[in-house]
Amino acid sequence: HHHHHHHHPRQVFAVFGEMRKHGVRADRAAYNALINACAEAGDAARAEGALGQMTRAGLTPDVISYTSLIKACAATGGEGAARADEIFNEMQQRTNHVSTFTPPSERTFRHLMAVHLAANSTGRVLALLGELRAHGLAPSATHYSLALRACALPGVCALPESLLRATALYEQMRADGLRLDTHGLLALDRLCRRHKRHELAQRVRRERSMPHPDVVGGPRRRRPKPRRQPTFTRAWPS
Repeated sequence: HHHHHHHHPRQVFAVFGEMRKHGVRADRAAYNALINACAEAGDAARAEGALGQMTRAGLTPDVISYTSLIKACAATGGEGAARADEIFNEMQQRTNHVSTFTPPSERTFRHLMAVHLAANSTGRVLALLGELRAHGLAPSATHYSLALRACALPGVCALPESLLRATALYEQMRADGLRLDTHGLLALDRLCRRHKRHELAQRVRRERSMPHPDVVGGPRRRRPKPRRQPTFTRAWPS
């Protein structure tokens, strides 16, 4: 999603120059804005440079810094996905001096999943949804949507496992009280058409237009225990 209120990296770099000229030290928030501006512009090299500059200035990157750096990797396909995983692992390492362990946030997972979706790594996108839960975080409609889109990618769309997994994801999402977003709906639709499951496609559309029972009034139902996801006989193309 390109939000137009984000500044172009050039403008942000110019502000940095002004700050330096007036002896104002850039703080972490300023560097984070810079890294994010580079990510928005799809300039991964510049985002990396900004993070380096930040650490040289004696500032410790936080979860926002790392997540924006991961977000910048989406522009460079498979190579970007490998780098994003590296950053994801790096941010969680405890170093011997100060503990720089930075736990990933829901946003970190969202951007990392998006990077792997862009690199057509269905298996990795789905594994990350599991990892998100293992970190004690709750998936949002966007996380589910990224997972559904991964199941509907051209390379895997025709596999029966893809439909199985997408259906399980959809049920889990409903159980979590979340509503399918447009991207997720289109992905499920593509799978249903591919597998001639027209009744399922209609049901999904119908349920999406109905207010969810957990959301509107009444006591909340207990969340059902997550069902075991179907396991796969064949390896996902990664």
